[in-house]
Amino acid sequence: MWNFARFKKKPYEAESANCHKTRCKKISEVSSFETPLSQTFDIFKTRFRKREGRERERERERIKKPADRLTCFARNKILQTQCPDSPAGFPCGRGRADPRFGAEAGVWPPSPPGDMLPVAPQPHAAGFAEALQRGDAEACARWLHRDRAPLSARGWNGFTPLHHATYRGNKQLAFLFIDHGADLNVPSDAGETPFHFACRRGQLHIIHRMVKEGANVLALDDQGKSALHHAVCGGSIATIRYLEEMGRFSFRDTDKLQLTPLHMATITGNDNVVKYLLREARCPATATDALGMTPMHTAAHTGASTICLLFMRVGGFSVLHVRNKDGRTPIDLANQGSTYRHKETAKLLNKFSKKPQNRKPEEPIGLYYGSLLFPGISSSLVFLLASYFGNYGGIFSALSFAFLAKTVFFQYHRTSTLSRLPNPIYLGTFASGIFHSLYCFYSKILPELWPASLLLFAMTGLASLLLWMLKELLTRDPGRMEKSDCEPTYSTVTELVEANQNPSSFCIYCEIIQPEGAKHCKLCESCMVNFDHHCLFLMTCVAKSNRRLFVFFIMEVLLTHLVFAASALYSLWLRYGLELEVVSAVLEVEAWVLGLVLMNLATAVWEMVLLKDQLDTISICSTTTFRDKTGAASCTWERRCKNVFSFLLAGKGLQNKFRGGF
Repeated sequence: MWNFARFKKKPYEAESANCHKTRCKKISEVSSFETPLSQTFDIFKTRFRKREGRERERERERIKKPADRLTCFARNKILQTQCPDSPAGFPCGRGRADPRFGAEAGVWPPSPPGDMLPVAPQPHAAGFAEALQRGDAEACARWLHRDRAPLSARGWNGFTPLHHATYRGNKQLAFLFIDHGADLNVPSDAGETPFHFACRRGQLHIIHRMVKEGANVLALDDQGKSALHHAVCGGSIATIRYLEEMGRFSFRDTDKLQLTPLHMATITGNDNVVKYLLREARCPATATDALGMTPMHTAAHTGASTICLLFMRVGGFSVLHVRNKDGRTPIDLANQGSTYRHKETAKLLNKFSKKPQNRKPEEPIGLYYGSLLFPGISSSLVFLLASYFGNYGGIFSALSFAFLAKTVFFQYHRTSTLSRLPNPIYLGTFASGIFHSLYCFYSKILPELWPASLLLFAMTGLASLLLWMLKELLTRDPGRMEKSDCEPTYSTVTELVEANQNPSSFCIYCEIIQPEGAKHCKLCESCMVNFDHHCLFLMTCVAKSNRRLFVFFIMEVLLTHLVFAASALYSLWLRYGLELEVVSAVLEVEAWVLGLVLMNLATAVWEMVLLKDQLDTISICSTTTFRDKTGAASCTWERRCKNVFSFLLAGKGLQNKFRGGF
């Protein structure tokens, strides 16, 4: 525990808390002897200066002591500590956290102040501490070459230089101190070792080096938390996976308050860590702590509605009716909160509490298909009403489609519900445009141009090919990765770190090592080989297996749009001519045809830009996501054309860069 006695206010410091009242009181006391006002202020000024002089003298005496040079204004933010006037286990400054938990209730705190650096009594300790504060590895190496004693020096809260380096995640400094023989297992005043800090920071290369150097990976801090608990609080799933692969940790381990890693992840509010711990039943969702609180209780108490939904999907609605040792359910804890997130969580839990306990939350299918069909139905109603408005149909259509465009194209890529499903409104817009155009062509444009058998056969062929390609793109596997497709050289995170590779290639969702050019798509919930991009208008990814089909599809749709627009304008010209007074009448009467012409032309422009971007990336054997700008500068025009033709004819072009080609 901290010694807060030295931080209590001195008598002369009362002014800092109540400056105005103190000054007024002293002035009134001096003035009570009927002293002139000018002398009153002079007396007060003299006393104030003397007090300031005494304060500066005390400060100089305090600075002379190395142990007192370390300020402690950030203790409650950095370490697991308690305020003397706070409930047991309640971290200072975090009133919204559960009063049962320590500072683990928060996420990894910000970088510590420079005053926390360890200071040794050696003559050059000040220079070493300054270099350590700056993170200057070269300067630290020069100081350590003279004397290695500062490596064992302790500063704020018992931190050693290695504590400081691992706390900040400075790989260069940590390796330097380890090479010079720093103690890997020395605990701080809170019982935390440098290995705990490295796990919390998620610095896998530092962790791996410390393991190889013989660090005690099973050490516990004063709260009984292991390195796994610290890694969970830090939020690095790659670090959690590394510790899991060691086989020396259990996800069922608890600290002194019987908090499991799942409790910790729920307290920090990290959705991804909670999903990882629930996957494959790593952590039991029904585990209780010393007060009978399940992770569901904790999520409700913190107002984490998304995490509450995850627990209900795993355990059903029965988790809402579990009581802790105080007899309270998660709904009771959510109702106690006064913030907006607590009110939303309480509303959600109260809604689900009325359903059978053996049921689980269902996806909002009605909203999903409603968003999918909304563009087609609304545009049909606009065209239908425009035909009844007669001469005002054009104005009505223009205003209505402007409103629809604002409604559709400002939609987020996920639905606004808590389930966060992919939003199908863009696919509905694209499909409704195709079907409206085809219906208009066969019902209105073609009869105006008949007999036009060549146009009939051409448009029918284009439409049939377009619909077949659309079906293939919607149903074909774009190139999902399976665990069998993983890079055989690196099958685990440990092997990845051992080879000094980037740990970010470990997918925290699919739990596989991604090869070069692969990326996880959160909307498709899968890793894709040779990932190009996720198309919102097709609700699928463009990757290895469907990229060539996607390029041909763009060409096909572009050609169909141009044929439709040309046919529509030609039919209007044959029927009305080009007189200026007739054009205004056409805009009012033929709102349906002209509206579709404008939308087809606008879509054609967008498709030209998209096609150009695709061909540019193909020409340099790259993808939209992993665009190789350096290779583009060195690639000649002849080589670019060769890459494009090779890709279009045989689907080849990326074998030199990514395994497996297109």
